[in-house]
Amino acid sequence: MLNKQVRFKGFVQTFGSQIIIMCVTLLSGILLARGLGAEGRGQYIAITMWSNILYWALSFGIYQTVLYYWKSYDKPKKVIFTTFLIYTLFFCALAILVAELVIVPLVMADYNQEVLLAARIYFLGIIYVAFSDVLMASLAGDEKFGYSNMLRIAVPGLTTCVMLVLFLMGELNSVTGLYSSFIISTCLFVLNLLKIKQNKLIGGKVDWKLMWIAFKYGSKSHGGSVAGIASVNSTQMILSVFLPPSALGIYSTAQSSITPLNTITSTIGITLQPMLTAEERTIVHKRVVEIIRKSIIVLGVCSCALALLLPFAIPLVYGPEFKAATISALILLPSVMFNSVSNTYRNALNGAGMTFINTKAEVIVLICTAGLLYVFLSRMHLEGAAIVTVISSMIRFLIFYTEYRKRIFRITFLTMVPTWKDAKAIYLTSRGIWNNKLSRTPISKGNVQ
Repeated sequence: MLNKQVRFKGFVQTFGSQIIIMCVTLLSGILLARGLGAEGRGQYIAITMWSNILYWALSFGIYQTVLYYWKSYDKPKKVIFTTFLIYTLFFCALAILVAELVIVPLVMADYNQEVLLAARIYFLGIIYVAFSDVLMASLAGDEKFGYSNMLRIAVPGLTTCVMLVLFLMGELNSVTGLYSSFIISTCLFVLNLLKIKQNKLIGGKVDWKLMWIAFKYGSKSHGGSVAGIASVNSTQMILSVFLPPSALGIYSTAQSSITPLNTITSTIGITLQPMLTAEERTIVHKRVVEIIRKSIIVLGVCSCALALLLPFAIPLVYGPEFKAATISALILLPSVMFNSVSNTYRNALNGAGMTFINTKAEVIVLICTAGLLYVFLSRMHLEGAAIVTVISSMIRFLIFYTEYRKRIFRITFLTMVPTWKDAKAIYLTSRGIWNNKLSRTPISKGNVQ
């Protein structure tokens, strides 16, 4: 078992990279709010969101599929790479057609012609994402992560830098924002082509047998992924269809304002998931309890601090126009806690090979979310949407809690309540890391095996 020092060091490193991404995301959100206003931000969010959802839904888990067959398929790498490029181009073309023929007339009928043209061009960038995923998966298969990590930071980082320049020039709007993002994606696409040429990955024949078995492999597990992304984005999807763009702009600002809490949650999931994989169940349960208790303490303290800041921070940072997002943001805070705990249960179940539970849980949550939005949205508007998000996170938590009790260990609610010992352990470990940073000596405190 890894000791606490090693785990916490990994947590700090991951948290550092997540902080960089969080800062870029926050700056991007502020620029969109300040430069575009509620309506323009809503239009931009709707277009980029639907582009991501369509690619994700119709790519059939291309990254995981490439990674799997890159290591297991007995054919030259050129053949595998070329086959998957052709494979993903077909589904990208399908995603672009759906965007152009369904999403644009259904969701964006009231947008002006300049925004519509920018949206149609932006949707073509779905192809760039596919090329990037195939390349990054092949590099990951060879355990080469440097280029991939650079690419993950470069796309949002460069886009935000260009938006900052446009904002300072007074030229930032939804149209210029979309074109900027598309141009940067195009430049990085050219960089990907050079990387492909450098690694000599192109030029093999298409293996149609591989394409077929890859489709079957990806489609088996992709249902739960599609249901998951649909349930997570269902509120924004419905807002984009039934409410004006300004409503989506305000609600997305409420979500952006709690990004620091989501950063903590994602870091916990990334760094601690290996602890819950392929281990004896009593060991897994002990770790699950420890993770949940400490997560509740950390997120609880941070949520209280953020709740005090949000009423002042939102109008100050995003602008007076977005003051209406304050109540929604405050309502959303508990959902982060529920999602963090349910993700811990999810990771424990996944680590035991029970992945189909994800599909069942997300389908249930998606149906409940749609039904609840029908009830709450017309009566309470954006505050109702925030309430639905919290209720959906509670439903997800209860599903994974119940499945964990049935399949891993019969945990009780009382077991999840943090103790003074948990708080003291967090304090000692944090102080040890801090002292280590100051003195550049090994951690001596909080290092519990």
